Amino acid sequence: MFTLVVTNRKGGTAKTTTAVNLAAEFSKQGRRCLLIDLDPQGHCGLGVGAKTQHRVSDHHHIMANSRQALDNLLHETSHDNLFFIPPGQKTENQEFKKERLHKFLSRKQLHTYFDIAVIDTPPNAGLEQEAAIEAADGVLIPFLPTPLGKTGIKDLMQDLNRTPYGLIPIMLDSRVNLDKQILSDVIAEHGTEKILRGVRRNVKLAEAFDAGQPVNIFDAKSRGAFDYHMLAEDIASLWPRLYPRQTPLSFREQAQIKRFPRKIPNKIGNSVKPAVSPATSEETSVTHRGIRLKDKCLQWNG
Repeated sequence: MFTLVVTNRKGGTAKTTTAVNLAAEFSKQGRRCLLIDLDPQGHCGLGVGAKTQHRVSDHHHIMANSRQALDNLLHETSHDNLFFIPPGQKTENQEFKKERLHKFLSRKQLHTYFDIAVIDTPPNAGLEQEAAIEAADGVLIPFLPTPLGKTGIKDLMQDLNRTPYGLIPIMLDSRVNLDKQILSDVIAEHGTEKILRGVRRNVKLAEAFDAGQPVNIFDAKSRGAFDYHMLAEDIASLWPRLYPRQTPLSFREQAQIKRFPRKIPNKIGNSVKPAVSPATSEETSVTHRGIRLKDKCLQWNG
């Protein structure tokens, strides 16, 4: 089981939205995914339509007791392959210990049942965030292209040690000079390979959360659904063992064939060129891995 932690010490960076939609994307691709909410606000359950919301009275925090029966922790969602662990409540006689989270994630049952664990942390420095980072196989850091967003990355870097990480630009607008400058500064400091697919502004992301659905279910043709689909592919290229390849075509090639009017050779040597009406295509800017690209892409209805 690959443990992926989504974290930032600054609120409003789409941390929970990213955790929810990546977990939903992984599960849609056939991976058995476990979404763990360590944020006391407990918003992850809202985003995946969990049948049981957080703070169940007899639910104990996994950082207070790492030996609890999984039946008492796991909650079903309305999506195949996706299960959810709510944050629960901390009582006065409970003592949190960082190592308990690692022990919990090391349980053989979890590694038998699940391929990926996605953990959402509180938006501040604390025991939960430190424990999640120490237990992580990879850390994802969504950030806003603002001076404060750039500073927040620096503060978090001090606690990452040698944990592999990737940076996700959120609400990036390549037309805004400040956004481009901040992104250039982050690339100069961390390298292009650490900058993952950016997530553009899209009202469908908020509407999907309000409806209790991941965006790839709420509106699969929206920009938000496409961006998180491609972000999942970028994560696969950053950490290959997260995705054992099982299909002749990569997820990126499949997405291009389905949604983009490009001529893409398949594995047999033929080519696939979807028919696209000229009226539905336009020249747009796409930011991928920190690089601005010009390409013909479908005009999104979202």
